[in-house]
Amino acid sequence: MKILLDPNKKYFKANLHCHSTYSDGKASVETLKEEYKKRGYSIVAFTDHEFVVDNSRLDDDEFLTITSCEVAIKEFSNQSTLKNLHMRVCHLNFYALDQHNTLTPCYASVYNHFASEENKPLIRFDGEYERRYSTDGINEIIRIANERGFIVSYNHPTWSLENATDYLGYENLFAVEIYNHSCVHLGLLDDEHALDDFLRAGKKLFCTAADDNHNGKGFQAPYTDSFGGWVWINAEKLDYATIMNALQRGDFYASTGPQIFSLIQDGDVVKVQASPCRKISLSTKSRRAQTVFAEPNNTLDSAEFTLYPTDGYFRIRVVDEQGNTAYSQAYFLNE
Repeated sequence: MKILLDPNKKYFKANLHCHSTYSDGKASVETLKEEYKKRGYSIVAFTDHEFVVDNSRLDDDEFLTITSCEVAIKEFSNQSTLKNLHMRVCHLNFYALDQHNTLTPCYASVYNHFASEENKPLIRFDGEYERRYSTDGINEIIRIANERGFIVSYNHPTWSLENATDYLGYENLFAVEIYNHSCVHLGLLDDEHALDDFLRAGKKLFCTAADDNHNGKGFQAPYTDSFGGWVWINAEKLDYATIMNALQRGDFYASTGPQIFSLIQDGDVVKVQASPCRKISLSTKSRRAQTVFAEPNNTLDSAEFTLYPTDGYFRIRVVDEQGNTAYSQAYFLNE
């Protein structure tokens, strides 16, 4: 029996993509901590653009910051994605395995339009790097970031105007962001399709949901770009090493609402325990899929599925009555 999500461990709610006044966000890290904590979050990765900041001074017994940043690689490095709306771009989040590692990998000042004069002393780098928008160029950036102690996620491919012919060449990614609340809030589609593109191509990576919030309209619904996508990290305790180990192992799931309390593989049977929902689905590497539906005017909170040897991998989706979704990781049957 494999316990894939363990009900005997804690779940910590995390936003893994967040922008503050260190770059182009409109709220300070202090304000963001307060707003996220009051909504049940335990973890925020402040992924400000183009340089890594250690925000561990904000940590307490109930809140942890992940040292991180977001970098861009554009077709035309001197052009703005806000002006050239047809330019392809690749955005990557770097997450430091050591909380105090603030040496930004592959720093390129041509991309850093965000740091104020006050914040420029925070930037640490070991020389200018010329980023190349190509498969080889992006893979080199991922490789260097990995070597310097960061795991790397691939962000919002739909917003980036990238498709499978672009991103399936990327190697050594930790995760792909399948739900970006800021993008979906604008009206773009989510990126769940990209996860299966990677998986069916034999690339074993995890999925995240995140906000990518900038808070230009504050924190009040329905206009806020915060609190729409997150991950639940399944771990023993809230400390940096434990949380980063859980992320590296894939001991988490993505959500825009529902919760998955337990996920167990017992031989060829998958057992799911979840918050009240309208349906629970299993999908696989093939087109075989199965869904358990709630009865009319009712909800369900559990389901069981039988696996076939030809399934390759499976993953679980839980959808609530509002259409919000929880997404498990993909679990390969040969492991």
